[in-house]
Amino acid sequence: MEQSLKKILRTFQKPNERKSSYYILSTAILGFSSITLSVICYQYLWWVTFLMYPIIFLILCRSVILMHDAAHNALYKKRWKNSLAGNLMSLLNFTPNEFFGYMHNMHHATASNLDKRHINPEAMTLTKEEYLNASLSKKISYRFMRSPLFRLIFAPLGMLLVTRIPLPQLRLKEKIFTILYNFLIVLIIYAAYKFNFLSGLIVGYLIPLFACYVLVSIVFFLQHQFEDTYWINSNDWNNEDASLQGSSFLVFGSFLQKVFCNIGYHHIHHLNPLIPCYKLADAHNKVKNKILFKEVKLSQLFVHMKGKLWDQKLQKLVSFSEIY
Repeated sequence: MEQSLKKILRTFQKPNERKSSYYILSTAILGFSSITLSVICYQYLWWVTFLMYPIIFLILCRSVILMHDAAHNALYKKRWKNSLAGNLMSLLNFTPNEFFGYMHNMHHATASNLDKRHINPEAMTLTKEEYLNASLSKKISYRFMRSPLFRLIFAPLGMLLVTRIPLPQLRLKEKIFTILYNFLIVLIIYAAYKFNFLSGLIVGYLIPLFACYVLVSIVFFLQHQFEDTYWINSNDWNNEDASLQGSSFLVFGSFLQKVFCNIGYHHIHHLNPLIPCYKLADAHNKVKNKILFKEVKLSQLFVHMKGKLWDQKLQKLVSFSEIY
């Protein structure tokens, strides 16, 4: 990355801690109160629960994005404050903050690197040659993993369930927090059963939580899986190319961009993960004439899902039908 671009982006990475606290506390207060109201009302005024769905869904999505920023230590100068903020958001979306932070930092270190896909398996991509040389069982499983059914149903379920497992590659701290969150979940389920609001918990919270992770799955896919994305071997990999060519500028529309804390400016985020979400739009506007970036729209999901395999000669994702 040229020095001037680095310098410009560095001016945006200092957090406004008062603003960060406003984002965190407003999300927490609105999130916990709306979820509580939704769960309790299901027993007496079930229609209120369904009216609360859009609010809970948007707040849960926002909590995931703020947890993501906290995992990068972008919201506060001190690590413990970021950890506290991230765990507060984690209590809303039930993804252990430390687990997420460790795995997501691995993603940043390996995004668009063909030789490190095993470290970064969230959106596994085979090359055309790898697929053609694969066994029948591997071809079938890969087709399933690249299907809309997997992306919209099984990937969100995976995000919710895999984060319950203290994986071997996690450090001791991440493993402990993962186990603690599991105990907390068991405690909540037991209390819900004991006090007869288990059905309210499922309908009033778990359904919008699943819907939240469906959108998280879609967003993550479109941030890196578009036709002219970027994959390269380790020897030629660098963060600037991976950020600008392999990460998209995902267009939501002004309202959702604000609600989702500017998550669409993913190319800027990969260039400098220390920039807080509320400064990403300004950072983009400052450097947009100095960089080439790739714009993708949320409405183009099924268009981009046609890309299944990386063609190293054409330098783009191609469909299964295009390789024969």
